[in-house]
Amino acid sequence: MADASTLNPMFELWRKQFEESAAAWTRMVGQAPPPPSDPTAFWRPILNQGLEQWARLFAQTPMTPDLATQWKQFMDQWIEAWSKALGQAMNTEAYAQMMGKYLDQWLVANAPMKKAAEQQIDQALQVLNLASRTQLTAVAKQIVELEERLERMEDTLGAILQRLDHKEPR
Repeated sequence: MADASTLNPMFELWRKQFEESAAAWTRMVGQAPPPPSDPTAFWRPILNQGLEQWARLFAQTPMTPDLATQWKQFMDQWIEAWSKALGQAMNTEAYAQMMGKYLDQWLVANAPMKKAAEQQIDQALQVLNLASRTQLTAVAKQIVELEERLERMEDTLGAILQRLDHKEPR
């Protein structure tokens, strides 16, 4: 097991890296979402900053037999800290608005592809002589309308029969 003199500088570097990462995350949440063409643009500054910290950590930390143990402890604490920080950031209104804008942009960008895919599927179903979703939906709508007409006719017939029953003497 590593002694405290080996772990303290490592944890101090981790603390500094975490603070810088949290600041980078806060800056990212305040920015407008990236265009849908590059989904990694939002995370790249945070990840690059973290990788730079890791590179500095490996350059400054002496190699010891306990490196795997230190690495695991470090990773466990790092994951826990990031989990807490991201959980707090994701529970903010700013994050919700940013994700809403990003998803809207993504849907707008993918709408032409979705339409083209639906057209290709409809053409393939037509070639195979199978009903498309649109056709099945239209048939289902007609069935529902027929059921409603039948119910109205039953109600009307029931009302007529009641009137006839009241007019005829018993």
